[in-house]
Amino acid sequence: MASGAFFDPLTLLRVAPLVTSTASLVIANDSHLFLNSLVSLKKQRARVNEVGPRYFEAFFWKGLPLIFISFGLSIAFGLTNAYARPHAAARGWYAGGTALSLLHFAFVPKIMWAVKDAIDAKEDPNGGCADAIQRWLNVHHWRMALSDIPSWTFFAIAAVKSLKAI
Repeated sequence: MASGAFFDPLTLLRVAPLVTSTASLVIANDSHLFLNSLVSLKKQRARVNEVGPRYFEAFFWKGLPLIFISFGLSIAFGLTNAYARPHAAARGWYAGGTALSLLHFAFVPKIMWAVKDAIDAKEDPNGGCADAIQRWLNVHHWRMALSDIPSWTFFAIAAVKSLKAI
């Protein structure tokens, strides 16, 4: 079985960053869907400000480990592929996908205050949580466009180029 007749570990290694970056994109899209749906309730803005702080706090702390796992694995697999003798045409794509995955964390200084403001907002109709979540979403959209989607694209190209060589 180790011969690769039924299972080829090299193929798994080559597609692993694509799989983990796909998971990151699913998490990012779900974050957009759930939080954008919440703050778009204009007629219920007062109620959103009341329940928002605890909702966002639970949402954030439950999602953060998934972010670290999915991006951490994307970075680790991307680096491994970039340095583990991939097809020459794929090496730069793995390195680029890895760099773009790291770029995700460069946005932390831009979102940390919005996270703090959303969690620390008063649980009352004028608490301001909805505005803080919207500020987080604004950065989140840029981060998806500049880091998450390009990273996935780089890993997809790298997988195609490296699997052609196998």
